[in-house]
Amino acid sequence: MAEDDEIWSVTEVAAYIGVTPNAVRTYLSRGQMPDPDFRPAVGPLWWASTIKTWHQDRPSQRRKP
Repeated sequence: MAEDDEIWSVTEVAAYIGVTPNAVRTYLSRGQMPDPDFRPAVGPLWWASTIKTWHQDRPSQRRKP
């Protein structure tokens, strides 16, 4: 986590990786993405850096030039 890191909700994660919020929830339930950094009553939350690192290392992203 960087000092200026943001906290992202499911909606923000979905927008960043280009999928729907339901797809993010599905990835999470299948163990296909990092566990949330926080789990308050409003739902899972991640540091933006957690998602950026995970997304960059996804197989679908590694194939792109």
